[in-house]
Amino acid sequence: MFFVFKVIFSALALWWGIRHVDYNHLEITFKQLPTDLYVYAFFTLCLCTSLNGLRSFLVGKKMGFKNSFGHFHHLTWAGTFFNQLLPSGIGGDAYRIYVLSKHHNVSLSSSAIIWDRILGLSSMAIVSIPMLFSINMPSTLKTITLIIYAFLILGIVTLILFIKFPILQNYKIIKTLWKILVNGKILLERFYSLAGISICSALINFFSFYLIILALELPLNFWEGSVLFTISLLISLIPLSISGWGIRESFLTAYLIELGLPPEKGFTLGILLGILMLGTGAVGAIFYLFTKNLKNSLGTSVQNR
Repeated sequence: MFFVFKVIFSALALWWGIRHVDYNHLEITFKQLPTDLYVYAFFTLCLCTSLNGLRSFLVGKKMGFKNSFGHFHHLTWAGTFFNQLLPSGIGGDAYRIYVLSKHHNVSLSSSAIIWDRILGLSSMAIVSIPMLFSINMPSTLKTITLIIYAFLILGIVTLILFIKFPILQNYKIIKTLWKILVNGKILLERFYSLAGISICSALINFFSFYLIILALELPLNFWEGSVLFTISLLISLIPLSISGWGIRESFLTAYLIELGLPPEKGFTLGILLGILMLGTGAVGAIFYLFTKNLKNSLGTSVQNR
């Protein structure tokens, strides 16, 4: 039932974006798109996904997992398949937790994946936050962006407090959740290497998005694009749509309208970013199937490498 709701919501959000564009202008925008820059953006995003696999491996290693880098690399790519190309009730993070929990404690498996996700999202926000005060962003959107970032930072501060002060972990209603999250204290001992990889991953993500901006000839610089990418990603994570479709396009369309730019550019930017994500999901499907065909399933014999 909820899946049907997400399909309807995505369709309505896409309809909102489409009704603001001129179809002739939209067709011209797609025809004039430099395909080479878009191909570069795709390979850049693939590099970022592999780097995320390295971060996931280091997080898992610090938490005591014996699985190889190849295991976590394959698992990260398979997660993109479940996130982007398989719009089901099982997300990529849930799938990764499921696979790891076959041979490890569920709480520890959840901790590894959740903290890997936290590191990825928080690094993008931290890198792009300083740009909020120097870029040309409409006041309404800047206010919304600051609120979203404030909630994200508040969440990070709250997590740190619960890690630092065990007395806060005694509330029964959230005891299981904090039991999962408190494992993050192990990562503080390897903070600099994990932070470095996370920041590199964020910058590569931003660069991939900036290549699409260049392809569409939008008057946005790299740092403006970094803020725009981060907000569009955070918005697309709201579990109301199918892999962010509709929410992403509507947001980017509205943003460019506020800047006085053609809505066709914003809608195209969202569509191209979505197709880029689908492309990584397709590569993730290859990793997923390849691993199974080798009888080196992510849930079985990889453990024995």
